[in-house]
Amino acid sequence: MERQDAEQPAARGRRNLVSNLLAVAAVIFAIIAIVLYAQGSRTGGIAPIPTPAAGALQIVNVTEALKAQGLAVKQPPGLFIPATKLGTPGQGIEIDNVPAFVFLFNSEADAREALADIDPESLVPARLEGTRVPSGQRHLVRGRDVAILVIGGDETLWQKVDDAVASLP
Repeated sequence: MERQDAEQPAARGRRNLVSNLLAVAAVIFAIIAIVLYAQGSRTGGIAPIPTPAAGALQIVNVTEALKAQGLAVKQPPGLFIPATKLGTPGQGIEIDNVPAFVFLFNSEADAREALADIDPESLVPARLEGTRVPSGQRHLVRGRDVAILVIGGDETLWQKVDDAVASLP
């Protein structure tokens, strides 16, 4: 019996040590969480826009270039063209309430190959998300590794989209 009584305080001491270590770790993690939260509050909690780079453009780089031309840009949910004809999906946006699709390529060579001899009329299926695609002339703007297909609009809108794509690296 004496032996069992001697082992119990040692086992209890180890459990207390583990419990104390876990409590200290919890406090440290809580402090780290508070610091990270405070840093996010100072920046407004919004991640910075990535710097546009050739071959690594993101949709946000394209929308920012369009906005810099004074155009209103929205990204309606679920609007896209599957990656069938060009090998990359067309991400749907609205530019001044005119539907458009942004195609991002991995390189200038990929874009050149995919867009060679492409008919803008053939890019958009007759139906998207079960609704008919709006009618209107298709205007395809080709950049180094990006293309924007605008469905409808006028010469002024097209020129601003052209200028936005030309401003991208």
